[in-house]
Amino acid sequence: MIYQDFKPCPICGASGQIPYANCTDFTVSKESYTLMRCPSCGVVYTLDPPSEEEMGRYDKVNLKLKLGDSPSGLIGRLYYHVRNRMLRKKVRIVESQAYRTGGSLLNYGAKTGFFSHRMEKRGWKVTSVEKYHEERLFSLEMFHHRMIDVPEMDALHAGTFDVITMWHVFEHCHHPNQLLDRFYELLRPGGILIMACPNICSTDAMYYGPYWAAYDVPRHLWHFSPNSISTLAHRHGFTLMHHEKMPFDSFYISILSEKQLRHRMAFLRGMIKGFQSWKISLTKRSRSSSLVYVFRKRQDTEYND
Repeated sequence: MIYQDFKPCPICGASGQIPYANCTDFTVSKESYTLMRCPSCGVVYTLDPPSEEEMGRYDKVNLKLKLGDSPSGLIGRLYYHVRNRMLRKKVRIVESQAYRTGGSLLNYGAKTGFFSHRMEKRGWKVTSVEKYHEERLFSLEMFHHRMIDVPEMDALHAGTFDVITMWHVFEHCHHPNQLLDRFYELLRPGGILIMACPNICSTDAMYYGPYWAAYDVPRHLWHFSPNSISTLAHRHGFTLMHHEKMPFDSFYISILSEKQLRHRMAFLRGMIKGFQSWKISLTKRSRSSSLVYVFRKRQDTEYND
C-alpha cells in the first residue's frame, strides 16, 4: 500500500512512500523506527531519525575493541584477524580499480586511521576526514597521521583526488546528495569513488527481516540495494564500474542478528547462518551481506547530458 501523506523521499523528492519495516535499536536506546521505501528511486530509509546533533548519544562504540591494539579473548582475536585481512583486501580493491599504486586519496569517515595508515605506507598521499575527536586523536598518537574534521573539507580544492573511499560510512550520512556532489567536485577527471555498504537484498537480510543487525537504526539512515545505490550515484555523475562482496560481514551480521533475537548459542547459530549466506554469495554476488561499489566520475559533458 502506498501512503500519500508521508513526507516526500529525502533522496529524490518523490511522493507516495511505502512502509518497508519496523526496526528496533537493540544497541543503545531500544527505540523503534519505521523504514520507508521510495517507489521512484528504490532507496529504503529510516523515517524521522535523530538529527546530526542528537546522533552522538546513539553512536556509542566499543572503544577498547575499536581503538586498542592488543587483542584479548576469542572475539577480540577474531576482530583483529578479520581487520587485517580486510585491510589487505581494501588496498587490493583501490589499487586494482584505480590502476595505480600511488596517488592522492581522500578517506572519508576514516575512523581510527588503520586504512589511511596502510595506504600511506604504500606511498599514497592520504587526506582523512573523521568527525569524532577521539578517533582523530588516536590516529595522531598511534600513526602520527593528522585527520581533519568534516567542516575542514570546505578548504579542499576541486580536482584534488584520484580516489575517494568510504568504508561503511555512507549509510550514516545525513546529506547524501550534497556529499556526492562534493565528491564529484573533489575527484580528478576519471577518478573513482569506492563505497562499502550493507545490502538489503542479501540472504541474511531476507532471513532475519527486521532483526537484521545491519539495519542498525537509527545510526543507519539509508539502506541500499545494488540497484538503488547505483541509481543514486548515477544522478550525481558517477558510473558503476564494479562491485564485490565483503566476505566476513555475513558472519558478523548474522551473529549480531542472532543476539538481537535472544537465541541460545547465538554465536554458533550466527556462524552457521553466516556460512550459508557466504556460500550463496559465491555464485550470487548481489546476495552478499555487504558490497563494495566502485564508481567512476563521468566527464562533465556526460554528466550534464
